[in-house]
Amino acid sequence: GVEAPSPMASSNIMSNISGTGLGSWNSLPQERLSRTPGMPMDWQGAPASPSSYTVKRISRLEIPVNTYPNFNFVGRLLGPRGNSLKRVEATTGCRVYVRGKGSIKDPDKEEQLRGRPGYEHLNEPLHILIEDDLPANVVDIRLRQAQEIVEELLKPGVCVAILFSYFC
Repeated sequence: GVEAPSPMASSNIMSNISGTGLGSWNSLPQERLSRTPGMPMDWQGAPASPSSYTVKRISRLEIPVNTYPNFNFVGRLLGPRGNSLKRVEATTGCRVYVRGKGSIKDPDKEEQLRGRPGYEHLNEPLHILIEDDLPANVVDIRLRQAQEIVEELLKPGVCVAILFSYFC
């Protein structure tokens, strides 16, 4: 049962760590530790370029329920088991939300939820929100792509399978 001494027990090593040696924050140049206030840092510690700033954008699409009262827009957008909506999100990287009156399948449940916190959208007409959080130079392109796919999905008479083969 003889224990070996700790490698850190040597006074030489400890003086290197506590002073200006390898493990000290004091040994780093001061400009590496400081940064301009308000400027995000990239993973290497340098200020990020303006094109890499993350921007959150939301696009709203109104659904023409009054023009096509018998068309099931929500069902068409969701697709079987939600696969159409999932495919739009996977293809574009955007999040798509169905909001407004008629966005909840059960009308009785929708009526119960109306007016509660988080369900304020139920007082608005049926609409779609497309949201993305990406660098400024990419976010508009992605939102436009998602908006085009969703607009095509919401056109009565367009085949969904043909639509996705076109965009994929």
